Amino acid sequence: MSERRKIIVHIGAGKTGSSAIQSFLDLNVDALRKEGIVVPTNDLGLGGGACGNHVRMMKDLVATPAEGRAALEAAIKTICDAATDATTILLSAENLASYAAGPSLFEGLAKDHDVEAILYIRRQDEFVLSAWQQWNAKVQDDLLAWLIAVVGSLGNWHIYLTNWEKVIPRDKIKVRIFDRQQLEGGDVIADFFKLLGLSKPLEAFARPEKEANPSFADAIMDLVKGNRRIFRDAHDNRFQDFVNDVTGDRYVKNSRESMLTSAQRRAIVARYAASNLWVQRVYFPDKTDGLFRPIHDDDYVQPDTKTTMQRQLSFIVSIVFGLYRWRKEPKKKRGKKEG
Repeated sequence: MSERRKIIVHIGAGKTGSSAIQSFLDLNVDALRKEGIVVPTNDLGLGGGACGNHVRMMKDLVATPAEGRAALEAAIKTICDAATDATTILLSAENLASYAAGPSLFEGLAKDHDVEAILYIRRQDEFVLSAWQQWNAKVQDDLLAWLIAVVGSLGNWHIYLTNWEKVIPRDKIKVRIFDRQQLEGGDVIADFFKLLGLSKPLEAFARPEKEANPSFADAIMDLVKGNRRIFRDAHDNRFQDFVNDVTGDRYVKNSRESMLTSAQRRAIVARYAASNLWVQRVYFPDKTDGLFRPIHDDDYVQPDTKTTMQRQLSFIVSIVFGLYRWRKEPKKKRGKKEG
């Protein structure tokens, strides 16, 4: 058995700044290594290659939990044997929060090492709508039908946490609320960095230059939702990459834009009332004003049909002209994305 180490597992959740955290980890592999923290490559190895995003690997491991557990333990042992001076191994896979079998991968590791989990949670109306746009709109064409099917289970933090408590003691699970008003410095990277407890300041580390994995405006995704000629599956990001290449960040979603009314959002959150109360009492006993900020009528703007259609037409024209430029102009001229 390898020497006992700390293993920090950032288990998610999705759409709570995970891409920003993983970009930060990848940028600072060497700097973190000097602080005793090993960030494995995406295939759980050491050496060259992208690091800090273990989503695909965990998806493969959790497909066959018994074999996956053995493979994960073997990978961690290899890392421990190679990085003898490291004190901590840091993994990040936001899909682990929702996988029922996710915690089972760490059962053996939790006995041999000090395993800690970090979970960011989000008010459920924001969480499920972000999940719709990031993944489910690619394979579904009816938002309300999908909401009826998933609200109450998707983003039920009580269920997610009690599942992980079967393997990791409650005091080894750090829960943070993904809300600028409650994050360290209003920033998820600064918040995550503080949880690592390093002596060096955040300013000593590199930061991503721009927002990671932004969402598109609702009007844009509404044009292509459920289109199997565009999306192979829920994780197909080719359309997003294409739009980014042609239009830059012109059609990134405004945080106040909403496809639902405030009353509908409150109805979604109400389905999680008992779950959120449990999380508040167990993980945030000092909070007396509810787990999440209340929803106010002026928090969001719901575009009318005319505004939506105008933006969709603007998007189509921008795409057509962008493709024209892409074909006609030299690479040096079109190297800068149209913003």
